[in-house]
Formats: sequence, C-alpha cells, structure tokens
Amino acid sequence: MKVYKNDLRKIGHTMFPKNGMLTIVCNLETANIEEILLREILLEFGNYHITDSEDFEWEMDGVENIIFYTNLPWDLYMELLT
Repeated sequence: MKVYKNDLRKIGHTMFPKNGMLTIVCNLETANIEEILLREILLEFGNYHITDSEDFEWEMDGVENIIFYTNLPWDLYMELLT
C-alpha cells in the first residue's frame, strides 16, 4: 500500500501542537489501524515517528480515545492545510 503526506489529514479526529510537535487524537475503536497508517505516513516526511501514546477519555461524554505524540513539527503539518 502506498501512503502520501496528504493522508495525514485523514488520521484521527483532533490534531494539536504539543511542544511544537504534532499530536493526534484517535477513537479507541480505530486507533490500532490508525497507528499503523500514521507510522507509515510520518516516514513520508522523513525520519519522523510516533514518540508515545496514551489513553484519553473526554470528560464531557466519556468517549475513550488514544493520543499519539509524534516528532513531526507542527509547522510541517500546517503546510498540508494551505
């Protein structure tokens, strides 16, 4: 399977910068496949990878999620949106 940089826009439901790096929140149900895709998409940018992950539950609705922390600079992600 071939992935592209632009596919990064389709991973997770929430993206935000943490310490200047891209952080992505995924639903628990799809997190395993999204982790595999995210790992491969990050490599399209260079030597970038998932640095950590953790469970996360939204306080408002109790939905379980996984947060993936990456070493991809937030600015590189923002370039995809322009």
